[in-house]
Amino acid sequence: MKKRTMEKENQAEERRKKILMEIAGTVVVLTVIVSIGLSHLGTDKVNTSAGVKAIKKLEKADVSEVETKISNIEKEEKQATEDWQNRPLSEKFAHAVILGDSITTGFTVYDVLDTSKVVAEKGMHLDQTGDLIRTAAELKPEVLFLALGLNDISGTDGDTDAFIEKYKAVLANVREQMPDAVLYINCVLPVSAQKEEEEPVYAKIPDYNTALKAMCDEEEITFIDNTEIVKDEYYEQDGEHMKAEYYPIWAEHMAEVAGI
Repeated sequence: MKKRTMEKENQAEERRKKILMEIAGTVVVLTVIVSIGLSHLGTDKVNTSAGVKAIKKLEKADVSEVETKISNIEKEEKQATEDWQNRPLSEKFAHAVILGDSITTGFTVYDVLDTSKVVAEKGMHLDQTGDLIRTAAELKPEVLFLALGLNDISGTDGDTDAFIEKYKAVLANVREQMPDAVLYINCVLPVSAQKEEEEPVYAKIPDYNTALKAMCDEEEITFIDNTEIVKDEYYEQDGEHMKAEYYPIWAEHMAEVAGI
């Protein structure tokens, strides 16, 4: 979204510059005409007040016209931005696919996204994603969101290096099969405080996300941090999976970051 908004702002700025250049050109032409007239008249006394008044009048009129045009452009841009932001998720994800685990399946379970936009499987670990990646590749997405990792927290027992090694293997496979897709990596979602007490290894999720973001920076992939949009009321009873209310918010956040 930010990318598209910046493009629209740049286009509006270009239109403003064009209008101002046209006005400046008109004033210059009139000034030149008056100057030429004076040069042809030589040293004879000439009353130039009428010409000067005409130019000043034109300048005032043009400034008012420019302000009106700029105001109209800004209104159009604001409306276009609002229309863009308010598009349905089905349109925003028209050329995107989300690949993930059981948490990701909620997008289709709760009818937030079409099944063709979600490739996910319960209990999925990083080193088991081969079939999912092949399925996603068949859909030929322009944008691919990865939402993996929670099931690998306990498996790596706090070893973020081992976790990143597995994630890099996933990236290599994705890039081989979908070389033209733009990649985005979601953070590992935090669990509830109660779940953290039951399984202390989950308290290290922030460390995993720090390592994951560092990997994204190294690989020049955008990291999507969803921790701020997770609220206690969104957790299912297991403290790990999410209720239906969370998924539209998550999808909108991904779309905003990706500018789709």
